[in-house]
Amino acid sequence: MSKVKFQRATKSSRELRRMAQREQTREQRQAAIDAFWKLSPEERAQRIADNEAFQRISKNGITIEDMHKAEEDAYSKGLKDGKDGAVKTVFAAICLTLHEMHGFGKERCSRVLNDVYDKLQFTLTSQEAIQEVYDTIGMEISFSGDVTEDAVREVG
Repeated sequence: MSKVKFQRATKSSRELRRMAQREQTREQRQAAIDAFWKLSPEERAQRIADNEAFQRISKNGITIEDMHKAEEDAYSKGLKDGKDGAVKTVFAAICLTLHEMHGFGKERCSRVLNDVYDKLQFTLTSQEAIQEVYDTIGMEISFSGDVTEDAVREVG
C-alpha cells in the first residue's frame, strides 16, 4: 500500500497573511504611483531628479562636487535670508521714524519705501550709494562701531 498525500482545501494562516501582505504592498505601490502622477510637471521632474541623485549617491557615495554644491546652495540661501531679514528690519525702522517725525501714513511711507527699494536695486555697490549721499547731500554715513557716535552726520 502506497502513501497518499492529501492536499488541504484551505490555506494556512501563514499563507493568508503573506497573501494579504502582498496585496497591501501592491495597493500602496499603486497609491504612490497615482499620487506621483497627480503632481505638477515641475514637482514630478524634481522628484525624478532627487531620485537620480539618491541612486548616484547610493552607488558612488557622496562626491566632493556634491559637497561643494550643497555648501554653495546653503551659503546662497543663508545670504538671501539674512539680507531679506535685514532689509525688512531697516524698512520697518524707516517707516516708523517717518511716521513719528513727520506723521507719514501708509501711502507716503509706501512711496518712500518703494523709492528706497528702487535705489537699492539700481545701485551697483553700497560704497557707490554712500558716496552719492556725500556728494549730493553733504552727509557722511559711517558705522564706526561706537554706539555713542551717530552713524550719519553732516559734513562741512
